[in-house]
Amino acid sequence: MKKILAAAGSAVLMVTTFLTAPALADTEAGHPAAAARQAPVTPQATDRVLYDVDFFVGERVGAKDVRKLKLKPKKAWDELHRCFNCSFPVDGAPKKFPKENQYIKLKACGIGHLGCKNAPVRYHKSNSYKYTWFFLAQKGHFDGKDSMVRFRFYDDKQGFLRLKVYATVTHPTIPDAINREFATSKWRAFAHILGMHLE
Repeated sequence: MKKILAAAGSAVLMVTTFLTAPALADTEAGHPAAAARQAPVTPQATDRVLYDVDFFVGERVGAKDVRKLKLKPKKAWDELHRCFNCSFPVDGAPKKFPKENQYIKLKACGIGHLGCKNAPVRYHKSNSYKYTWFFLAQKGHFDGKDSMVRFRFYDDKQGFLRLKVYATVTHPTIPDAINREFATSKWRAFAHILGMHLE
């Protein structure tokens, strides 16, 4: 129980930091003075890899896998087509599985759906791998237009179902470390929620 509470406390701190990072403040709402007082964001190269993470699909407690599923990736694909936002843990996700080039107004939100940041994307099916899609960021996304997040389901050599998430950014507006940690926790939750629906 102490470990679970500690993990929860860490998650709350991380989400709070993400949502209150100076670079995430609204600089387009007529507050130039406030924008000038923000801590400067270190210039970063564009169109580069931000993270490449991999998770077992199944039940988790914090970051620990307690039950891994031996299933084919088609099972995950079918479940998401049954109900996309039942498992995909991002505000604004549609109930129906997205169609090619569909515009989706996603929002990156903290606990209690507070402090949400715009993350509009378009859905595209990937031809690189089976059971794979990617979201291409649109104008107004906090990672910058044309940033990308790719999701791939596959089964490893032991037959365990896994989720691999790969992301690139073009003009990120928040520090990499905060962005990466927030995204990793979100996709870890995705693997867990989906796994609970597949059991």
